[in-house]
Amino acid sequence: MKNEKSEKKQWWMFFLSFGAFSTMWFFVFYLLNRQVNEAKEAIYFGTPIGAYWVYFLSALIFGLTSWGIYFCTKEAYRKKSFQDFKVNALGVFRLAWLPLLCTLPFLYLATTNALLIKEENMTFNPFWSFEKHEYTWEDGVKAIEISYSITRQSNHQTNFNGNYILYLKDGKRINLWQDTLEGDVLAIQEIDRFFQKKNIPFHVTSVPSEEMITRYFSENAEFIRDLYSR
Repeated sequence: MKNEKSEKKQWWMFFLSFGAFSTMWFFVFYLLNRQVNEAKEAIYFGTPIGAYWVYFLSALIFGLTSWGIYFCTKEAYRKKSFQDFKVNALGVFRLAWLPLLCTLPFLYLATTNALLIKEENMTFNPFWSFEKHEYTWEDGVKAIEISYSITRQSNHQTNFNGNYILYLKDGKRINLWQDTLEGDVLAIQEIDRFFQKKNIPFHVTSVPSEEMITRYFSENAEFIRDLYSR
């Protein structure tokens, strides 16, 4: 019984430490994205979902490698043997170097993948592109579409998925509400105030009922009513 409890504790400690390292790396990648793309200068900064998934998967690989180094360090300290640390750490790098190397080009693409909305213009760098696209407010954003959909989860719960889609002059479309990591209701409310000052047509293609608004938006119901009544 004691052995079983001890084994469970070891597994819990592994998942906790592995999770902590992975979370740390995710935020390192995310903050690097904001730093490289000068997010402080933007009214709205969006990390597209493609970049989010790259950060998530890369953080798991970097996190597992970091946990391996941490475990080697702890064991070497316990045995007071630097030679053990050296041998075990080299073993971790032999196993991890190829996965780590494979993440680097995707991390570069993810780090440059960003949407910045500024007072003077908007810039967007797609994931599979090395070129940053710039759009002016005079003709860069052709229209804004507002809609929604309801999705059902496996536990029979439902989610309200709002859509705030920018249609750009070159044919691209960006859903600020669903396709960016920062696309929560408060961020949409803030950027919507900005867009209303611009001469951009708004199109509402589907309107939620009052019952839906009350059910899904206890704090932001007034904004949602206004948004979908245009």
